[in-house]
Amino acid sequence: MNTRGTRAPHSGGPETTNDDWLADGQVRTYRRGQKIIEAGSPLAEWIAISGGAAYLAAKVAADTRVAVAALWLGDVIGADSPLGKLAARYDVTALVDVTTIHIPLPRMKDPHAALRDAATGELYAATATRLQDQITMRLAGNGFQRLISVLATLAAALSSTPRPGTLGNSLALPVSQASIGQLSGLSRRQTWIYLGQLAERGWSRTSRTKVTLEGLNAWLSLMGEVETRGLDCIGSIEQCDATLSELAAAKALRR
Repeated sequence: MNTRGTRAPHSGGPETTNDDWLADGQVRTYRRGQKIIEAGSPLAEWIAISGGAAYLAAKVAADTRVAVAALWLGDVIGADSPLGKLAARYDVTALVDVTTIHIPLPRMKDPHAALRDAATGELYAATATRLQDQITMRLAGNGFQRLISVLATLAAALSSTPRPGTLGNSLALPVSQASIGQLSGLSRRQTWIYLGQLAERGWSRTSRTKVTLEGLNAWLSLMGEVETRGLDCIGSIEQCDATLSELAAAKALRR
């Protein structure tokens, strides 16, 4: 982890702006695979993701942790966040290189903080919604729907910050098939079968250590389409293929 005393960006103008309070923050960098927060550890700082993406993992046995959800730009992961008030409920690990903004809790409690409280409240609500949507999908969707939701979510998370791996309309996900299966609540065999079906239709390419999404623009629009039309539009490979094809065609027409 890079813990240089870098200060968060400040607008520099003489007047107070909505993000002036961020100037009190320290920016830190975590490399891919590095743990940002450990479950059970005390949370003494307000922390938000300012670049990259991370995943949450819950402890289900003494030596077993299961990936639960992905979070990215703007999500709050420290004290007084949906991940825990004073102690962390999840491990938080960098999916790719991640930058975070850290502000000590005492600084967050000062009495002159109306603008800050409004901003942090919005961030908290957005993080809670993003987390709840992913957990709900794990409970409501069938296996294929869960996998598609995870792939679309990872596409959104990893496209939130410009990074290597994005080439044209493709995106190489820096996660293994096994990790995607964990996030989807699927066995390795189920994950392999479903990814193979997507590859046959041209929506992905797979190897043991990497999954590449094809037709990225369609994937980025997919969960919005699901919210509008319901889970049936990704209920099977045939339905998902048709939905992605419609989205890709619509994107092409708008160019």
